[in-house]
Amino acid sequence: MKVCSVCGDEIATKDGENRCAVCEDEVQSFVRKAKARARRRAREELLRDCGLVKVRGALGGTYWE
Repeated sequence: MKVCSVCGDEIATKDGENRCAVCEDEVQSFVRKAKARARRRAREELLRDCGLVKVRGALGGTYWE
């Protein structure tokens, strides 16, 4: 039996796979969130460079003006 490289639980996976399914999903989730965060930051930087300001509306929403 192999051991998951992240959590240390015993796993039965194909050769070359060193993480259990739960840990692999967490890693993929982190990667997706990191990419979304980078896209959002790039978009917001572009809007700020255009001279727009991010503001909160009276009902709690945010918009650029």
